[in-house]
Amino acid sequence: MSSTQKRAPDEEKEAPGVSMEFCPPPTGGQLRSALVLVPIILWTLLGATFIALLALIARSWTRRRLQSMVRIWGRVPLAMAGVRVELHGQEHLEAQGPKLFLFNHVSTLDLLLLGAHAPPSPCVAYKREFRRIPGIGWALIALGMIEIDRSDAERAIESLTRAGERLQAEGLTLMMSPEGTRSRRGGLQQFKKGPFHVAIATGAPIYPVIWRGIEEVNPMGTWLIRSGGIRADCLPPIDTSSWKTETIEEHIADTRAVFLRYLAPERA
Repeated sequence: MSSTQKRAPDEEKEAPGVSMEFCPPPTGGQLRSALVLVPIILWTLLGATFIALLALIARSWTRRRLQSMVRIWGRVPLAMAGVRVELHGQEHLEAQGPKLFLFNHVSTLDLLLLGAHAPPSPCVAYKREFRRIPGIGWALIALGMIEIDRSDAERAIESLTRAGERLQAEGLTLMMSPEGTRSRRGGLQQFKKGPFHVAIATGAPIYPVIWRGIEEVNPMGTWLIRSGGIRADCLPPIDTSSWKTETIEEHIADTRAVFLRYLAPERA
């Protein structure tokens, strides 16, 4: 089922102000995509390098201005490519205090979208392999983002424990994909337990963030970003204050069900 199809069984209920239907506008041709690819890559890597240097020189100053800087970093490449984002739930995006933003992971374009719509006090949980990317890896390290080593379960748990501690102590917005990695077949994958352990440990609310239209703008298997439209919905928060570890599977299923109101499950 594509993102343009409506999945609205009678028993499902839309969040206020959110449509289960999304018909993305036609995408542009490959010529523009090819012409702006190198400028986008240069901006992305050099801009991240600049932020990393600022963080090393003046860490506290950079952290106070991080939301604005990251938004500029993400929005310029989207403008270069002619990608327009239709944002819904701005009030949830700007909510203050410790919280988790859980988003469906579609492609590498997610990183620019997260940057362009960075919430207050943004903090990204990223896989260890990202530290090898010039510029971006340096910025993630210099800014003290949360590295997850998926090859080592014990280290991954330690990283998530530290993430929970920082979430509360610093009032961060921890941005994670509950799928862990992007799907190679398209559609919403099963959710990992990591983000939900953080939610249980901290009691921080979960804000589901739904991306739709990315597959059309940035087709699977290509670096090219076509001009077109993407819809972003930041849904109302899910209260986790009463969650227990014993019922974590139930909480995961309930949260994934929220995403499945707007997204198709992973293709077989």
